[in-house]
Amino acid sequence: MAPSHPRLRATRRGFLQLAGTSAALSGLGQLGFASLAPAARAAAGPSFFDPVETEILTQVMERIVDTGVPEAPRVRDTGAVACVDLLCRSLDPAHSAPLPLALRLFEWGPIFFDLRFTRFTRMGDAEKDASLYAWMNSRLELRRLAFRGVRNLCLLGYYSQEETWPLIGYRGPLLPRRR
Repeated sequence: MAPSHPRLRATRRGFLQLAGTSAALSGLGQLGFASLAPAARAAAGPSFFDPVETEILTQVMERIVDTGVPEAPRVRDTGAVACVDLLCRSLDPAHSAPLPLALRLFEWGPIFFDLRFTRFTRMGDAEKDASLYAWMNSRLELRRLAFRGVRNLCLLGYYSQEETWPLIGYRGPLLPRRR
């Protein structure tokens, strides 16, 4: 039997490490991941997520950070997803490897867990919210851990963007950024 691909192995320990890592990284916005120019992001190497996983992450992030405030910047108008991608590329693969699988589970979760015959990215906003709520409150610890890890990364990616700072009353760093 051939060994499974490292990105496809999902273990409780892997999700625990991902949740713990993403929680501990909540201050990484200060390190400049958000401020990298798009050209620098592209030069950093290939994307961590493939295009399908990027779209799933984008739609999950849109629902998690939805404030209902009309002037809040849209996720697609910020560098939030690129920030998360760049961060995941910089992490130890042992911690970040379960993330693409977790996103695929979010996509197909409505079918497998909620008996809704549609994928996450094809749902309306209210249905997406219900699906995420089911992840957050699941009886399965692994599912709750996956939700926490993805949620923490979504919040980190979105609120590390300068255009979102007015929403939370943050005026920016006290010390100027290094060049």
